Amino acid sequence: MKFYSFDETTYPGIPDEIGPETRQTNKFCDPVLAAETYQEHLEEWAACEDLGYDGIFVNEHHFTYFNINPSCTVLAAAIIARTKTIKVGVIGHVLPLRHPIQTAEEFAQLDILSGGRFIGGIVRGVPQEYVSYNVDPFTSRQKFAESYEILKKCLTEEIFDFKGEFYDLKAVSVWPKPLQDPLPIWMPAGSAETIEFAAERRIPIARVWNPTVVFQDAFEYYQEVAREKFGWDAGPEQFIGSRYVHVAETTEQAIEECREAMMYVRRLSTFSRPVQVPAPVPGLQTDRSYDYRKRSSGAEMPGPGTPFEKLRETGFIVCGDPDFVSEWLANDMRTAGYGHFMGMFRMGKIKHEYVMKSKKLFAEHVMPKLKDINTSAGD
Repeated sequence: MKFYSFDETTYPGIPDEIGPETRQTNKFCDPVLAAETYQEHLEEWAACEDLGYDGIFVNEHHFTYFNINPSCTVLAAAIIARTKTIKVGVIGHVLPLRHPIQTAEEFAQLDILSGGRFIGGIVRGVPQEYVSYNVDPFTSRQKFAESYEILKKCLTEEIFDFKGEFYDLKAVSVWPKPLQDPLPIWMPAGSAETIEFAAERRIPIARVWNPTVVFQDAFEYYQEVAREKFGWDAGPEQFIGSRYVHVAETTEQAIEECREAMMYVRRLSTFSRPVQVPAPVPGLQTDRSYDYRKRSSGAEMPGPGTPFEKLRETGFIVCGDPDFVSEWLANDMRTAGYGHFMGMFRMGKIKHEYVMKSKKLFAEHVMPKLKDINTSAGD
């Protein structure tokens, strides 16, 4: 098992009286608090190197308090400057909203800056981002696929021309070339189409928050597609599980330290609510996607307003003393079959000192108990 720290850069200062039916514009953003939040995150991530974690990941979102990191490239570069040996990744660039050449150039540059420690990542994005960027959601999958093809060409070919549905490119030759060949790229995957896309290209996939059975179903479907359609066997190294985690000396203390912070996020969950997305966004999900999700019906991600106890029961958050967290995650890892674990230690408005202590306890008392699970996972 490989261990990583991955966190949403959540803004912690939305007033208590604000709920999910209030449009969360930047009038709620205090730049001073945002700066403090960035600095705390950077300290928490940099600490992972000395604690023995295998890597650090950041991601991006747009137009939301939930993640005030609109460019994961910027934060990844800041982490690279603060570390020497640990892997640093993004998961990732929202390909349909970016030019794929820019993504390739930044991935190559980050790999050079890190001395070959970088892991790239690509995502499709969420509805609100398509509305505000005015990007057609009906062509999202096709644009994502074409952008990935260009990205790979940029990272592996000397010079090329390309003519597709969305891009007509001439004499593309990316400088600098990445140190790693191939440069690793990961992606989240939750729909049948995305899992099939990843399996065909042997891209490792990540699942986050869902109950264990949903992780298991996604990874088993990937294995089925890889084997039956594309003739290769996918092992644990292709799969990443990610959950909110908080560890304290006792389970009662862990719950007390993170309950309010976790419910802050759940109170404000708004990614697809009408107040945040003023226009309908058809096309992002297909009938096949909905049919695929029926395979694990009854094990859906908890909705807004779900009590903390239920969040803990389903594994949306794994919090407790080191023994509880070790046992829960060991079962999750063995059942779902993933070989990389991304712990999300920073949730909502949890205190910085709690995160630092939790990461230390996890490294010293949880990681040693789990490191031999699904050991075929590579770097």
